[in-house]
Amino acid sequence: MDVQQVANLFLTFVLVAAVLALIIGLFVSLKTCNHKKGFLGTLIASLVFLIVIVSWYEKASSNVFMGTIPWILNVVAVILVLPIYLVIIYFIFKKITKGKIAKNEKISS
Repeated sequence: MDVQQVANLFLTFVLVAAVLALIIGLFVSLKTCNHKKGFLGTLIASLVFLIVIVSWYEKASSNVFMGTIPWILNVVAVILVLPIYLVIIYFIFKKITKGKIAKNEKISS
């Protein structure tokens, strides 16, 4: 495995983790009708996935003798994008649960 394959796998794992964290948070948000609980689920899943992926990336990049600068740039880029992702997810969950609550109130009345 070469340096580019390791970097590509890292980004692929990050994207898969983002989708999985979104699904987990969406499930929690819809089941509880609470956007904050769904967001918390996404936040926790994202952080756990990030820790696991970065630790894998550290081992894989040291095996292919990747330099320090590309490793730092990739990890920092993911860490900088994470808050943006989480803010977007928060507002999406808020809108989804608001719509579901309104629908439930309409059905019950």
